[in-house]
Amino acid sequence: MTQVSPQTVVGESPGALALAPADIWRMVRKRIWLIVACLIVLGFGGAGGIVAWYFIAPMYTAEGVIEVEPGGAQRMALTAGYGQAEVPIGLFDQYIESQAMAVKNTRVLRAALESLGSEQTMYTTGFPIYDLSQDLSVGHIPNTQYINVSLTGTDKKQIQAIVREVLTAYISQIQSDQRDTDAQRQQELRTERDDLRRQMEELSRKLARYRDEYSVVVADERNSEQMARLTALVRQLTITEAFLAETRAAWEQFQELRKQAEESNDLAPILMGFPEVTEALRSDRTIVGLRQQTATLEQLLESMNQRFGERHEQVRRLQVQVQAARNDLEAQRAEILNQLVQQQGAVLKNRYDQARAAEADIQARVAEARAAAVSVAKLAAEYLTLEDEYRRVQALLNTVEDGLERMRISAALSRPNVRVRSMPDVPVEVTQPRVWLYSIGTIVFSLLVGVGLSLLIELVDTRLRTPAQVVRQVGVPLLASVPDLTEDERLSLDTNLAMVSHTVPESLIAESFRQLRTSLLFASDQPIKSLLVSSANPSDGKTTVASNLAITLARAGGRVLLVEANFRRPALARVFDVPDRVGLSNVLVGLNSASEAIQATAVENLDLLVAGASPPSPAELLGSESMRRLVTDQVQAYDQVIIDGAPMLLVTDNHLLADIVDGIVLVFQADQNTRGIAQRAVREVVALRAHLFGAVLNRIRATKGGYFRQSFEAYYDYAGGSQGTLSRSATVRASARPQSSTPPLDEAADEDMSAGPEPDET
Repeated sequence: MTQVSPQTVVGESPGALALAPADIWRMVRKRIWLIVACLIVLGFGGAGGIVAWYFIAPMYTAEGVIEVEPGGAQRMALTAGYGQAEVPIGLFDQYIESQAMAVKNTRVLRAALESLGSEQTMYTTGFPIYDLSQDLSVGHIPNTQYINVSLTGTDKKQIQAIVREVLTAYISQIQSDQRDTDAQRQQELRTERDDLRRQMEELSRKLARYRDEYSVVVADERNSEQMARLTALVRQLTITEAFLAETRAAWEQFQELRKQAEESNDLAPILMGFPEVTEALRSDRTIVGLRQQTATLEQLLESMNQRFGERHEQVRRLQVQVQAARNDLEAQRAEILNQLVQQQGAVLKNRYDQARAAEADIQARVAEARAAAVSVAKLAAEYLTLEDEYRRVQALLNTVEDGLERMRISAALSRPNVRVRSMPDVPVEVTQPRVWLYSIGTIVFSLLVGVGLSLLIELVDTRLRTPAQVVRQVGVPLLASVPDLTEDERLSLDTNLAMVSHTVPESLIAESFRQLRTSLLFASDQPIKSLLVSSANPSDGKTTVASNLAITLARAGGRVLLVEANFRRPALARVFDVPDRVGLSNVLVGLNSASEAIQATAVENLDLLVAGASPPSPAELLGSESMRRLVTDQVQAYDQVIIDGAPMLLVTDNHLLADIVDGIVLVFQADQNTRGIAQRAVREVVALRAHLFGAVLNRIRATKGGYFRQSFEAYYDYAGGSQGTLSRSATVRASARPQSSTPPLDEAADEDMSAGPEPDET
């Protein structure tokens, strides 16, 4: 059978809220008035504002171009490490962009504004430099070595003058910065050169004094007597340290085991860690003698016990002697063990102390030998160090002098070749606004806003309105969609919806219940004998669905029993106009039999079991064994048993009926049930481990672009003029007409599939 799992509920499965193109189109058609309003207010209003802007305060743009070519020093910096003469394109673009950023430097902008003085009035208040930097547009023209500098404003002459002064100030700033940089670098190199010369003179004096005073002789220190003695002592120190580590580990292990033995009052860890203690304890003569004495007494006790029995006086005295011998053995063993442990600790501690003393002695001797060996090589090492330092300083001095000379020669070549390629002219064409582009963009934007607001309003509204929302957002199969009575203009407003399949069988509402019958035929691979119809909340129309489903099944030729299991708000007696004195409650408490309570209805093949008197505890009565036997018996007597239950989320009556029936059908009322309420109802069914065949969406209203508007017309046109003549003012006369014979269930199912509305239509 079809069973809905928890993963099918929306909010627990990815993509459950995905919208199909048909859903989006329906939402747009429904909110077309909002889209038109946005188009008029935002689109046409914005376009009118753009036109007014064009005529009242047009914007002009003045542009100038700077050409930048790296000089010799810049080329060397950019090509270093690449082994090529030309500058890589990526690095060259970065260099040009860095120069473009320098155009908006604060010093450049300040110099330009100061040069203009009172000639410009655009940037005089507030933060003029900051405002100019925000308005000035500077960018590298791709694939060129040009920088474009532009400024947009309403005063054509002022923006042309400002751009001209910015370009002039930038060129002056670049040249001034380069001169200052060259002078600073040369001064730094001169200072470095003088410092290196002083270092060389000082090192030269030290080397001369060293040769004269100490008579340095370089010897191989590894072959000297001091190094041989030091090597031997170091080897001996290594052996001593290894022995010290071994004795320390043994002593620390003994201390840890003794601590554990004291805490647990058990010397077993020491015996396991030091087998020599165990061996000494095992071979102790006193222990051996006591163990033999105890064994002899135990053998004698066993012999006398077999001979005289446990209650004999001699046996009891011998038991006392055996126990005393055991106690002596344990006491003597504990005493000797403590002595052995103390002896073992003393031995380990003594060995550890001796190793520490030996290590300290060898370390002192190693230090003495090392000092003697170092003193021999110290003089030679110091002399070699001074010579290496002298050669290093000399090489640095040569490099600095060579660089200083090169800098003086190539100072002019190292400056970047920056010049103004074109000065700005007074602009004559309006650059802002672009009327057609901005107007079209405003209109498109207004349409997007309207569509976005329409979709947002629909998505924020969590009410279930269409069959597609039940399938996608609740995650259950949709068995049928029942239109609202007010949508069918061919039906009277006083039509009894609970009997519409009987009174007006040719209506589209009755056809939707035949669609429900057809869907149930394919909802399970086994015949559905019993079915519980429930809803999330009251007034969702579950009684209407249950009664019309029962009528439709009965008209198809099957014997159907409709059971009213809602003791709290019974309604089927009024719907079918039958007495309600004897019903389900009377049968369950044993006051009447099922045959006495079941009543025939005006619908052929349909019997009814009303609720009867309201019991004090409906849930306990519905969960009784009597209810289970009743359903089982009626399933054998009828082709289908339809149970009209209570709302799923309000009471627990349905929880007790879930495992009695073959499955459950949930009814949701359109525009009343929200997505969350429907999901909770589905989760309740899943939690009961019941079979959920699907859902019925009741009282669907047609909207613009709506669901049933075309279905009404198409259905009645197809059904024929004779079936489409009912009107609001017509009285319902179908209930008085005798029912004609109906085709078998399978044939009726095939006919319903072709005539009913599609469940997935949106």
